[in-house]
Amino acid sequence: MAAQTDCCARPHNNVSGRRPRRDAHLAQSKSAESMPDTLASGDSEASAAFIAYRLASETFLRGVDLLNEAVGGNIAHGMLLVALWTLELRRTAPGDSLVLTAEWKPAMNLHELARALGRPYSTVYRQLGQMAKDGIVTRGPGGAAAVSRAFLAGPAGTTFRGRSIASYLRLVVNLNRIGCLSGSAAILERDLSPEQEEVVLRAGLEVLLKCLLLTSRFYDDLVSGLVFKLVATSNIKHLTSQPDVARGPPACIPDDLRRPITVYNAARALHMPYETTRRIAKQFLAKKMFLQAGDGGLIVPSEVHRRTENPHAQSTDILALAASIAQLDSAGLKLRLRLP
Repeated sequence: MAAQTDCCARPHNNVSGRRPRRDAHLAQSKSAESMPDTLASGDSEASAAFIAYRLASETFLRGVDLLNEAVGGNIAHGMLLVALWTLELRRTAPGDSLVLTAEWKPAMNLHELARALGRPYSTVYRQLGQMAKDGIVTRGPGGAAAVSRAFLAGPAGTTFRGRSIASYLRLVVNLNRIGCLSGSAAILERDLSPEQEEVVLRAGLEVLLKCLLLTSRFYDDLVSGLVFKLVATSNIKHLTSQPDVARGPPACIPDDLRRPITVYNAARALHMPYETTRRIAKQFLAKKMFLQAGDGGLIVPSEVHRRTENPHAQSTDILALAASIAQLDSAGLKLRLRLP
């Protein structure tokens, strides 16, 4: 295993603060892995569904990575940040939310926010107090909180905003390339206006928040759930270019095709302390939900996928993604997700 000395080092942020441009959107859509241009035949429908789900999972984990960078590695603070930012965008970007439930009103008091997040009021109150000290949020009468204007205008906020927009558009471009979208993505051939960017940002943040909530509820612990999802997604990321293999859900993929990821690399990818990641990995190993490869890397075996795959949770993920894409109508993107 690689040396563990600087496993928690954080990469430097791009602090340019410039709006993401068309070439940035499209350049980032060209993933390092080889992405099939189209998967149009009937025999490839399951492959398209697999790749779409994998792309959505990677986009979610990329969003978690961006959040952790923005708040210094505390994902609980990151979840609060994306919740407050989403509420702010619901007041400024047009249209009703198609992703979040009715309890996510544009104006929420602290008790309502805690209930929607499924967290104790005292915990949310305490964490917001720390975030206020860090300059991420501001507090108002009765403990009300909002994302700090200084944070939004500063390097961390502008970097998170720009990279979040680019990440979501990268997902849209790749879904379009593999034939999972109906409609035209021609708008991506030109720069987006600030108003269109707000719509795209809102769609991306709402689906990120929805997936954070689902992960927290399904695994009973957000951090453990993120470690599990990262390992499972990393194991099969390289199979995108092999549609003959990627024709079904993760449970159908042989274990010898899964690529292990070390605890060290998992910790770096999630911006989490190495010891925290190692402790969670040991718990999953003890429960036989992880297997350790000869090089010390971790895999989630097919048998565990068969045991733990939650069709309802997965369909909820996809429905949230479909709703967020439909919400892009307000930006002139008339697209719909279509999967078998």
